Amino acid sequence: MPSWDIHRLILLQALQDVCREFILDSLGREFLDGLYRGIVEPDKKPDKVVRYRFKGRGRVSVRVGYAKHHTVDKTLVSYYYHLALYYARKENRMLSGLALGRAIHYAQDSSVKTKKYLVIDIHEEVEEELEDLAKNLGEDIQELCRDIELDEKPSKGIEALCISYEQTIEILKNFFTELRESIDVEEMLKRIWIARILKTITALALAATPLLLNIYGALFFTIPIAIGVALYRPRIYYEAMKAGIMVLKPYSYETVY
Repeated sequence: MPSWDIHRLILLQALQDVCREFILDSLGREFLDGLYRGIVEPDKKPDKVVRYRFKGRGRVSVRVGYAKHHTVDKTLVSYYYHLALYYARKENRMLSGLALGRAIHYAQDSSVKTKKYLVIDIHEEVEEELEDLAKNLGEDIQELCRDIELDEKPSKGIEALCISYEQTIEILKNFFTELRESIDVEEMLKRIWIARILKTITALALAATPLLLNIYGALFFTIPIAIGVALYRPRIYYEAMKAGIMVLKPYSYETVY
């Protein structure tokens, strides 16, 4: 994974560029302290991934391990981004910055390629290039990356640096843009209530219909679907998290916050 110096360097330059574009004079000491703490904290306080395996006869095994940063899906990036907005709406600036920093950390780590031609491990090679590049960086990252053609999974240090920078810029811009938007909390609470009612009715109907029709064999199909409906999270739930109304922990992860 990139060193803490690399994480901080990319964040510093991206933050300066975004603040200049959005005309942000001051972000507050608490927010910045949390942000710079969060950008390195996943290496010290890692999140965990939970894997479930069905063994038959109703038995389920559970395995818990640390989330791999370079192969992690977008779940943790999305979760901590939403959590950052949640705490921002709650006016907890330190935790907002901390969550945003963790989201950016995972996004930056995902830019470092681990395999070439599916079998050759070039992870360390790319990270070494990143370290050398950071030591000899004679211009800002934005200028350096202006004419670089980026692959989705870069094999060179400079491409990894540029993708990390672009992802950091995108997350910061989205965060400050959404934070400026006004929210009708009462209207959102009504929509959440309606969504919950519809989910409950649908799940109960799926579970009860085979019993009412005496088609008990159908329960084998309807019960899993009913559970899926109960666990489903409509978009309004995530909008509510960003509005500071609720926190949605991601499935299959044990998060630090």
